Amino acid sequence: MMTRLRSIGVTAMLLLSQVLPASAAEAVGPDDLREIRAVFLRQAEAATAHDIGGIDAVLAHAAPGRPDPVSFIARAYRFWGREAVMEHFRAIFRGTWRFEPDQDAIRIVPLGADTAQIFAPTRVTLDVGGAPATQPFLVEEVAIRTTDGWRIATIVPVPAQ
Repeated sequence: MMTRLRSIGVTAMLLLSQVLPASAAEAVGPDDLREIRAVFLRQAEAATAHDIGGIDAVLAHAAPGRPDPVSFIARAYRFWGREAVMEHFRAIFRGTWRFEPDQDAIRIVPLGADTAQIFAPTRVTLDVGGAPATQPFLVEEVAIRTTDGWRIATIVPVPAQ
């Protein structure tokens, strides 16, 4: 009887392991964390250089038949969809724009097998009333695993003051 119960228990565990997703810690490994960080830093570099092609390269593309995953949500505005976000970057790149994350303070938290949260205290320099001003932001982003590797899906800059 104990052998039968043990066998049923082992079978149930095997079936559940096929149905339940792996934990985020198991699914997102050290190589993934390095790639996510590199994508974020390429985004920062492209933003400071006003490189629209660089921004295009780090943003996620929707898989065929899937909703567009890209958004940029700030206190004053919201951009839904990749094209709207790209147009926003084209507009802000016409003025002063620098994006400088504190690289030592970047944190990446796996949320699932194909999703991770990026948190980075960041200094953003932009035109305010016609003059450049640097302001601290707490930037939160969501990276997703795509067929092209990890890409940025969501950008949420929150003023730190």
